[in-house]
Amino acid sequence: MKEEFSDHPYISFETENNEVPPERYFVNFKNVKGLRLINDESGEKKELQIVSDHKIEIYLHSDYPRFKPQCNLLTGAFHPNFRMASPNDICIGDYWASGETIVDIIYQVGEMITYQNYNVSSPLNGIAAKWAKENIKLFPIDNVNLRQAEIEISLKENSD
Repeated sequence: MKEEFSDHPYISFETENNEVPPERYFVNFKNVKGLRLINDESGEKKELQIVSDHKIEIYLHSDYPRFKPQCNLLTGAFHPNFRMASPNDICIGDYWASGETIVDIIYQVGEMITYQNYNVSSPLNGIAAKWAKENIKLFPIDNVNLRQAEIEISLKENSD
């Protein structure tokens, strides 16, 4: 994880109490556009606002990796697969398998924030799912490529 995100332009993380191995990761997404539902100035209705900073928590419980880790949103986001009420969990079940790494999960959540990746068929937020179905032309909210470029490897023949 340190290698993957040490110089990442959009993603950073910290752990709780410097445990080894960590049980909790706190992941920050900076300059990554997503949506948040806020009250308008009158307070009478809601409106969507584009926000660029997000924070999530990934908790590796005692049943991990047999069962998916618990992912919670620590900043508000309007998304079909993010619950807006406590515990503000993130549905990664559609994308997670026991072979997935924490790095994979972080990238998937980032792609969910930007609406590059979402599922309206089994939402945690029905209002966001309905809105997403009606506004598909707006997606993705951000085209940022969060995944680091793969190392280019070539095969060189020995000239002996």
